[in-house]
Amino acid sequence: MNAIADASSLIVLARQDALWLLERTFGAVVLVPEVEFETVVQGKAKGYADAQRIEAAIAAQRLVVISPTTSERQWATAINQNAPNLSRADCLTLACAKERALTLVMEEQRGRNVAIAYGVTYVIIQVLPLQGLIARQLSFAECDDLLLRIGRAMRTDQAVLTVLRTAANEIQRLRSAQEGSSR
Repeated sequence: MNAIADASSLIVLARQDALWLLERTFGAVVLVPEVEFETVVQGKAKGYADAQRIEAAIAAQRLVVISPTTSERQWATAINQNAPNLSRADCLTLACAKERALTLVMEEQRGRNVAIAYGVTYVIIQVLPLQGLIARQLSFAECDDLLLRIGRAMRTDQAVLTVLRTAANEIQRLRSAQEGSSR
């Protein structure tokens, strides 16, 4: 397990029926119990279909709920004192990412700012399709489709989406040219 995800990332990916992207990119991804509560328990209580998808991913062990250690809970409390606008779930997710050297998948800008301050590597879901393409875990068609769907869901600025799609197109062009020259 190389990554830990926040609630927002899971919800957006579940709404796009794209939780599989996390597994393809990182393998099984972990989450803290507070994120499970927010996404599954509260989501099901509100009748959200994405809650069922997240619950199914947990049941299939593509998402793994971890138990934060005492040290991680203490880190979360310290983070919350320095960043009181963050939820307890986000603080625990950040603390576990730091303590376990996991890549943080987080959409919350304030949380990403804390990640930078603590030296935690993070990624946002808008770039995950491109990361999957680079790692040869996604086809170009899958990457482009996900860039568009996630971009719409996240209301990604059109200029940013154009840059991501252009990068994907260039990777595809270079790989096609490389394959053609090796024949």
